[in-house]
Amino acid sequence: MLSVRWIHIKKKINDIELYIEKYGSGKPIVFSYGWLDDCSIWSSQIDAFAKNNTKIIYDHRGHGLSDKPKGDYSIKELSDDLYSLIEELRLEKTIIVGFSLGGMVALRFAIEHPDRIIKLVLVGTTAKMALTMHIIRILKYILPYKTIARIVCKRKFYKPSKQIIEDALSRAMKVDRYVAYKCLNEFTKNYDIKDMISLIKVPTLIVVGEKDKLNLKASKYLNRKIKNSELRIVSDSGHTVMVEKTDEFNHIVGNFIRR
Repeated sequence: MLSVRWIHIKKKINDIELYIEKYGSGKPIVFSYGWLDDCSIWSSQIDAFAKNNTKIIYDHRGHGLSDKPKGDYSIKELSDDLYSLIEELRLEKTIIVGFSLGGMVALRFAIEHPDRIIKLVLVGTTAKMALTMHIIRILKYILPYKTIARIVCKRKFYKPSKQIIEDALSRAMKVDRYVAYKCLNEFTKNYDIKDMISLIKVPTLIVVGEKDKLNLKASKYLNRKIKNSELRIVSDSGHTVMVEKTDEFNHIVGNFIRR
């Protein structure tokens, strides 16, 4: 059985604690997840990646078991949190897997700290948010938070079961309304790094679900702009590929990491 350790890091830069879990040993892989989720979204990757690597998952500020302060929830701030996490764990270089919002964080990190990344995996993410999420931002003034959360959760999957939706909604409702909308405002209003994407030179894998209408076009754009990148489109999958097509996702990412 894999050994499991839970570690809490006290960030000295802005005095918040980030919740972190570490599994296995070997070359480190840091997994960063999407908006309104928590690090448990990566539970299906534990056995696949902790056999030969140190798998590190963590909760963003404001999410899961991390501190939930008032203040800045920009992609830049979340990227700085990731950098501090890597520093605190004394990881010289790491593989980063970023999904959705976590992919935005990973992109920003890769641009600012290219010397700290071995390989980059981008899952259902973008360099600039599409119009659909701007509509969600408008709806927040009209609909209750739980209704918004349920809409977002349903859009993450292609033909999801009732249990998958309920699990996703449960994770979403653990995120404070203030935090959820601060993040939403930041990545819809202030996030646009399209003119910097070509700066990324590390080996990059881009994974996207065939039915992920929000990010399929964006993933193809990333593939064109990141010179040393490859694109894998997973059939019959929506946004949350690692949950909907776990075995295929683990196989694709595992092969990329082992090269």
